[in-house]
Amino acid sequence: MGLIDRIKAWGGSPEGGVQPRSPLERELIERLQDALPDPSRAGEPMRFRMRFTGLVQGVGFRWTNMGLARERGLTGWVRNLDDGSVEMEIQGTPGGLIVHLDRLHDSYRRYGNRIWLEEAERIEPVDGEDEFDARY
Repeated sequence: MGLIDRIKAWGGSPEGGVQPRSPLERELIERLQDALPDPSRAGEPMRFRMRFTGLVQGVGFRWTNMGLARERGLTGWVRNLDDGSVEMEIQGTPGGLIVHLDRLHDSYRRYGNRIWLEEAERIEPVDGEDEFDARY
């Protein structure tokens, strides 16, 4: 796929427009912002099961998520699915999760990859988990 084809598939502009987010991702970020604690508290961890589509396999998506999550002290896992999508469970503070999603988009914006959050379900946090891993 050439550069122009990637830009058309992405829906952005070569002038550096912001990579679009799915309506679900925008809604999730709003919910996370509403859950941000006051500055005097650390915040309770939240966990989400997510599924991403777009150009998310064969581009280091699992490894990028793993590196970004570990930098922020987030826990969970990410794996490729047979249908070409990627599933992830991620746990951390609301602010940490927002930063993770922002940094993920920043990482792939320069390539024109479309990352689309298709599903996001809040699930119970996992006690004692201390790492973020790529699964196979």
